[in-house]
Amino acid sequence: MLHSFSFQLIIFFIASSLIIYLLNTKPYKNNISNKKLLKNLLESFDLDLPDELKEINNRPTNSR
Repeated sequence: MLHSFSFQLIIFFIASSLIIYLLNTKPYKNNISNKKLLKNLLESFDLDLPDELKEINNRPTNSR
């Protein structure tokens, strides 16, 4: 009986860890949104933007 309980406890911890990992990952965060965030940050500090960040507004927002 103790063996069965410990096996179920291990399975529970593995399953809960997997669920927590899947909930914390953000698949909707992509490279374009990170670049937009960086561009806004640099503009707010009045810093020069690299050419790659200047071209972001010309690209389509939905890259899928």
